[in-house]
Amino acid sequence: MAYKVFISHSSRDQGLVISLANLLSKFGVEVFVAEWYLSPGQRLDDKVFGQIEKSDCVVALLTREGIRSNWVHEEIGYSLRSNRPIVPIVEKGVAPKDLAALQGREYIEYDPYQYQQALIKLSTYVRSLKLQKEEQKRTLLVVGGLLLAFLFLLLVSAER
Repeated sequence: MAYKVFISHSSRDQGLVISLANLLSKFGVEVFVAEWYLSPGQRLDDKVFGQIEKSDCVVALLTREGIRSNWVHEEIGYSLRSNRPIVPIVEKGVAPKDLAALQGREYIEYDPYQYQQALIKLSTYVRSLKLQKEEQKRTLLVVGGLLLAFLFLLLVSAER
């Protein structure tokens, strides 16, 4: 099962989005960027919120453009309501307090002139989340296997 990330962003930040998506994809992360997947006739909010629901976490690009995007605000609000982990990337010079929903949360600072540092920090963090999910899955499989073995032994001993 792939680790899935939804990228919340302004359409004016396509360069950053593409760089981020390419980097995360190299680590086996499935990336969802709403406008990359056409669904003619489907309501946009259903499409976007449905993808947030299917995602393991949401990366919110709070650039100068992103902080002004109504969609970014909607996506962050929906992510919070659906208990999706949010990883804020805040452009240097943009006050995170401008987005009340994320006030007091830790974030990764993004400098447009040295953007690689933010991408490395983000990809390292997302990779750690992916590894945690994989470890939880392995643990569940082991526990499930042990439980089945225990139930089997109970059934066998009950038949005797």
